[in-house]
Amino acid sequence: MREPPGFAGPRCSSSWFSRRRTSAQSCASVHPQRSAPMSPVPSRPPALRHLVAPVAALIVGGMALFAVTPVLAANTTYYVDAVAGADTNTGLDQAHPWKSLGKINSTTFGSGDRILLKAGSVWTGQLWPKGSGVSGSPIVIDSYSTGNKPRINGAGGVADAVRLFNQEYWTIRNIEVTNTVPASGTPGANLGDFRGIHVSGDNSQTLDGFIIDTVNVHDVSGQVNWIGGDRADNAPGITFQTGWDASKRTGGIVFDTTVPNIGAPPANPTILNNVVIQNSTISNTSFAGIVVKQYTGSNSGAVSVGWGTRANAGDTNFKPHTNFVIRNNYITQAGTAYGCNGIYLTDVRGATVERNVVDKTGTSGIETYFADNVTIQFNEVFGTSQKAGGADSNGIDADKATTAQTIQYNYVHGNGDGILLCQFAFGNVVLRYNVITSNTRYQIYLHSDSAASAKIYNNTLYNDASNYLIYGYGTYLSSSYAISNNILYSTRANATISTSSSIAYSHNLYGGATLTRPSGEPGPVVANPQFVSAPINAPSGTAATGPALAAAHELQVPSNSPAVNAGVNVTSNGGRDYVGNTLYNGTADIGAFEQPGGTPVPPTPDVMRHTFDALATGTLASGTDGLTVNSAGGSVAVVAVPSAADKSVRITRTTNSGSTSVSQTFGTPLTGTVTIETNVMRESAWVSGNDYFAIPYIRGSNGVNAVSLAMTKNNIQAYSGTTLVTIGSYTPGRWYNLRAVISTVGQTFDLYLDGVLVLDNSTFRNALPAVAQIDYYANSSNFGSVVIDDIAISVAA
Repeated sequence: MREPPGFAGPRCSSSWFSRRRTSAQSCASVHPQRSAPMSPVPSRPPALRHLVAPVAALIVGGMALFAVTPVLAANTTYYVDAVAGADTNTGLDQAHPWKSLGKINSTTFGSGDRILLKAGSVWTGQLWPKGSGVSGSPIVIDSYSTGNKPRINGAGGVADAVRLFNQEYWTIRNIEVTNTVPASGTPGANLGDFRGIHVSGDNSQTLDGFIIDTVNVHDVSGQVNWIGGDRADNAPGITFQTGWDASKRTGGIVFDTTVPNIGAPPANPTILNNVVIQNSTISNTSFAGIVVKQYTGSNSGAVSVGWGTRANAGDTNFKPHTNFVIRNNYITQAGTAYGCNGIYLTDVRGATVERNVVDKTGTSGIETYFADNVTIQFNEVFGTSQKAGGADSNGIDADKATTAQTIQYNYVHGNGDGILLCQFAFGNVVLRYNVITSNTRYQIYLHSDSAASAKIYNNTLYNDASNYLIYGYGTYLSSSYAISNNILYSTRANATISTSSSIAYSHNLYGGATLTRPSGEPGPVVANPQFVSAPINAPSGTAATGPALAAAHELQVPSNSPAVNAGVNVTSNGGRDYVGNTLYNGTADIGAFEQPGGTPVPPTPDVMRHTFDALATGTLASGTDGLTVNSAGGSVAVVAVPSAADKSVRITRTTNSGSTSVSQTFGTPLTGTVTIETNVMRESAWVSGNDYFAIPYIRGSNGVNAVSLAMTKNNIQAYSGTTLVTIGSYTPGRWYNLRAVISTVGQTFDLYLDGVLVLDNSTFRNALPAVAQIDYYANSSNFGSVVIDDIAISVAA
């Protein structure tokens, strides 16, 4: 992002280090950046955890009281119930749960342990369990029973509602987290150094293996600290010129590191590696929704180490975190004036940000800064606005000192700026196959320094809200920009398209109102691209639907469009267009959509979604929406359940003949991590007779069931290996959400029922090298009906 005027980012240096790893933990002060920290407990390797009793630090009134914690057997499940539990219980079964956060926090857990929190329970304070897992056997925090996610409420009494420090191999699932001080009469006065979930460390090791999955983090009243700016603009909760380390490290989920003593830092940094944040909702958290940062030593009294900043692309002092994945999250700041970023991804080498919905954040929806090798794809970002003194309001921003940034297949609309290229100092970025529409200031904002470069090709820009299409000014136009194969369409006449001697326009299409085109451009096309339907009139993504990428399909063009075969071929183009069509069918088309031809790209990592809402009620014909329908022995129909606006499909079986089913077959079977999600309902209770409805069967190319999920005789069942397991009963008329997360690499799957993990790392019923078919199915004398809705299939490598 562009900092307020006066910002000059830090430039520091040191040398690369020899990577070491440990799963040990040391307990540190809750004030890790102060200059005179308490001495940490020496870390111990995992092999010693059964031989010695670890020491835990309990911080009371600023002093550390040390207590010996129990040594526990590994691979053990512990239950915790805030209402019916007791800390004197064993915690080893649901009938004898623990009660308090204090009991959890004073216990050191080991590899394979599971800490299960009772659904509906609420705790006030901090959750900080001790210990580390190992590769392949993490420690898991999860929920059990049915009801609302268990809630950890920091209530503004702790800096971090959920904390891990100098620990590794943890998975956190299915919990709710909040940490807010109630607002007072002075806006912003309640903001402070608060986070929801905070993973950090200072032990100069590489800390591996964190998964944050299906959590709900909301209402964190974190302060807004800006790196630069003018201190005259300070306001309650908002501070300028705080420097790199003190800035931008509050919010919903924060991954960062520090040092034990800022005045005498160690030789090597602490690095976080292999982190996944997925399937979660983060709302109304300030400064940001998700933050990733590395320490650099910029604050007053600190000795600079330079790990978190970059002097140049090859700077060996730069020691970033590695291998982050942020996917399938819904992030919104609609309810706070202090939410200044959706995702603030800094000090990372190797990251993927995909399939997130970022809704009404402030300053930047998705921003990278001091980062290398980051791919931002398949996201929907909309409604970004200026908040809390921030200078920007962009959807996606490749910012200072960012290299090898790829921004592709995103739907960016209704922000201030669509895409901001703000690569101060240096950087390089590829911006391709995005749909960028209806942003109120600039659709693409060119704002990089002369040492940066950008390739901008095959994007579709639809402008109906601004007097600018592609805009830059002054020295920021001295960066090298190659701009080709883009549809530049404006309903407003003479919308600005900035030019300079270092900008090379080629084979772009100019449509709509009169536009002033760059002079001397090779292969320009001035014509109506013949959009299928413009402007876009489709709902945006939500927490329930995920990104509404298909809404942008309204800006596809027909086969006779002047955009077809009018572009210039680009090497290393990613291989597919916005929809998934293979590149190229003939010469390159102009815009984000290539006319289909040849062998289609397999539907990965796209999401297939069947909502049935746009279909007419009545018999579902085979072939509709790519589904195969077999009505033998009964019927398959679109029904207005639960309502005429929210339809579903009812599979009814009435006679003992053939099979009745709805199936999706993949011409190219799906590999990697395949997620299949369905809402299902039985409308009446089972009384007698056979009763088995697959919801669904999941098969390989050989047609053999590998994962079998079913509603049968008032229960929901699944095969775990060759064992049929009852995972819960169902109530007629109630919808249930089933989500199977399948690893064709590990040959295992996880199963979630209404967001709660009910089968973990289960083996397949039969080998499954790839998912070839899902089938909602009944046969024989299994009479009755099942209703299915909102089928979603997604794939990740």
